[in-house]
Amino acid sequence: MAKKKISERENCFIICPLGEEKSETRKQSDIMLKHVFQPILDANSYNAIRADQIPKVGLITSQIINLIIESPLVIADLTDSNPNVFYELAIRHAIRKPYIQVIKKGQKIPFDLSGIRTIEIDLKDLDNVEFAKKEIENHILEYKNGHIPDSPISVASSARILQDDRDLAEEIVEKINYLPRFSYNDYSYSDIQKIEDISRKLWGLREYSSISLEDLSNKLDLILQKLK
Repeated sequence: MAKKKISERENCFIICPLGEEKSETRKQSDIMLKHVFQPILDANSYNAIRADQIPKVGLITSQIINLIIESPLVIADLTDSNPNVFYELAIRHAIRKPYIQVIKKGQKIPFDLSGIRTIEIDLKDLDNVEFAKKEIENHILEYKNGHIPDSPISVASSARILQDDRDLAEEIVEKINYLPRFSYNDYSYSDIQKIEDISRKLWGLREYSSISLEDLSNKLDLILQKLK
């Protein structure tokens, strides 16, 4: 398949720590862009855009926020826990549009983001770099196939709905009740992804809602009694 022209490609905004020009932080972000993000984005017809590449015309912050909101894809590098990265990523989380999280291998993923798939990258390990690139591409293909991402914000919103609708909460528990009866070998790759999505939502329900695990267990007992 012929590659699309630059003008025909969609944008992917890269959220990452930049630091001052010629700093170690900038150097690492440049390497990540050149050797990890750029090859995969180019192969999938995306233009990679980073904050330091935005023309210095108008209010830079507004331009960045517009790119975060409007770009079809965002990649966020959580390396070194940069505050600007978290601020910008939160905006993307809130609008629930496709995003991919990465982090330098060995660094701790922040607690609030630990329930989200985050790709670990070791730039000194070429095999790991190739694996990470493949994982990024898998994420891109999932989104192209219509997958809608979750985030702590969207999960918290869903949790509020469950708090207000007991019947809906019980129906969801009923639907997931059968999962422990089977092994992962019984599922296709697509189904496994859905199961992982359910797990992340349950994690979010526990972390961000006032519904206790005891309440959830009691609801499950009621459902099992009805099934009997």
